[in-house]
Amino acid sequence: MSRISINQLRTWLAEKGLDAFLVTQPQNRSYLSDWLNDDEEGAGMLLVGQQHQVLLTNPLYKEVAEHEASGWEVVVPPSREYAPAIARLAKEYGWSGIGFEAMALTYGVYENIRSAGEEIFTLHPFNDSIVNALRLVKRPHELELLKRAVAITDETFTHICQWIQPGMTEKEVQLEVSNYMISLGADGPAFETIVASGPNGSMPHAHAGQRRIQRGEFITIDMGARYKGYCADMTRTICLGEPAEARMVEIYDAVLNAMKTCEAGIHGGITGLAADALARSALEMEGLADYYVHGTGHGLGLQVHEGPSLSQRAPEDMVLPAGSVVTVEPGVYIPGWGGVRIEDCGLVTENGFEVFTQSPAQLVIAR
Repeated sequence: MSRISINQLRTWLAEKGLDAFLVTQPQNRSYLSDWLNDDEEGAGMLLVGQQHQVLLTNPLYKEVAEHEASGWEVVVPPSREYAPAIARLAKEYGWSGIGFEAMALTYGVYENIRSAGEEIFTLHPFNDSIVNALRLVKRPHELELLKRAVAITDETFTHICQWIQPGMTEKEVQLEVSNYMISLGADGPAFETIVASGPNGSMPHAHAGQRRIQRGEFITIDMGARYKGYCADMTRTICLGEPAEARMVEIYDAVLNAMKTCEAGIHGGITGLAADALARSALEMEGLADYYVHGTGHGLGLQVHEGPSLSQRAPEDMVLPAGSVVTVEPGVYIPGWGGVRIEDCGLVTENGFEVFTQSPAQLVIAR
């Protein structure tokens, strides 16, 4: 448990005039309690007041929660009904105003809690959870876990480049990525590995299928290991044998330049809009901007997609704080032809960007 994070949350509670805060978003729950369970939202909730911190869960998770969530009062309500337990705790501890994560609580659960406590407390919604803000700047132990997740991802990529052969299906490559990561100590993949070969590369979120990989074509592999709850994310576009046409190398080099240009311009305090524009402008100069259909990056941590955002849709006042970990992943996607995406992740520092990803960014020709 991070006492600093809990104290920051309690300072925020005092500023908002709240007695307690209800945390239901799974990764926020893990962040505050050190209980790494994000399998399902119904597994538990946290209630944090100025003097008390309670982890509500059910009998399936009681033992592991008591073991991992040091410093928390673990409560297992009868019949797995959290609402009456929240009302009982609020009455016992004198909580009359309770904030909650509006984007992470279903209406049905909200109604159950509101109804159970209508004579005891009032619920106050917050669309952007204070815990999300706390998670932006990574603590030292989080950085170490992220670096290990990245190292496993890099080692897996090296293996894949040596292992891959013509005639293998995208699905076979996807399975090998997963198995190799686990053999290196990963929890598993942080997300469903994308293996998009040839024309399938034009789809940014292509699903690996039964298409057989051929010589001379691009293969985009978007992969990341999860290690002790923390996620890596890396994309490389490789070629199996020499590229079949010169245009492939030209587009690859344009995407690589966009990634490097963005990385060179990132620093603590730059807005997500400005960071995105660095990569987008580089592709505009090559006449490829119309084929760049997503944002330039996102935060990494307990989730593979979290704040901050490097995007055209990012709020104008949203900055990349020093200490945040983000991806930089420009791409070009041409329907009927294919695509290229290259992605690093790294640490935003006061004066620059420390790239964690060590896999070669230059085009890899797998033999």
